[in-house]
Amino acid sequence: MAAIAPHILDKIGTTTPPAVTAAIRSLARDLSPNFEPGFVPVRPAPSSQVSECFPNVVAKVAQSGGRILYGWAIWMWPRVFIEAEHHAVWDDGTDLVDITPHIHGEKRILFLPDPERAYDFEGQSRLLNVKRSLGEVPAAQRWIDASDQLQRFLVAHTAGAEMTFSRDEVMPLADEVQYRKAEILVALAGRTRPHEPCVCGSGRKFRKCCFPHIHLDR
Repeated sequence: MAAIAPHILDKIGTTTPPAVTAAIRSLARDLSPNFEPGFVPVRPAPSSQVSECFPNVVAKVAQSGGRILYGWAIWMWPRVFIEAEHHAVWDDGTDLVDITPHIHGEKRILFLPDPERAYDFEGQSRLLNVKRSLGEVPAAQRWIDASDQLQRFLVAHTAGAEMTFSRDEVMPLADEVQYRKAEILVALAGRTRPHEPCVCGSGRKFRKCCFPHIHLDR
């Protein structure tokens, strides 16, 4: 039976795609057909907080002028899926700048403008992320379905910083997401050679990254 060291599941995260692919262009057309995705530099403002792009940009506009531009940050887990996250950047009148820091320290993001999709500051409710499988592993769609179910639950039971659910309610959904993620890793590991890029998306060679921690049925 395949076995995976649990810490691998926690290290996996999406990051900025290295290029605008056909799959990304297709997603962009569906979300905001009048605009094209482009790379935007990340230069966090001193007071900006992770995952708080909307208030971050509003504060920057109040301090320095310019305007808020709504849209989508597009992320990728290579070989697995792409994901569009409702996001906002600062338009200083000349250039676009992402003033919000990101968990993995990205220096640039792929941003798709969508000015009509304003953030609901009063209700503090976020739009659901939009995910697309890249088609290499069937388990990716099962992960997307589980992840969407978890996100819908969190959005429905969260207003701003106030959460109205118990740990017992959310843990089965979170566990399902982790289980499906493990399925993806097993599927990718079975078709990845040791010298190829690691299945976790780190950019390191598989044999020097997650290979020792994934044991497959052979």
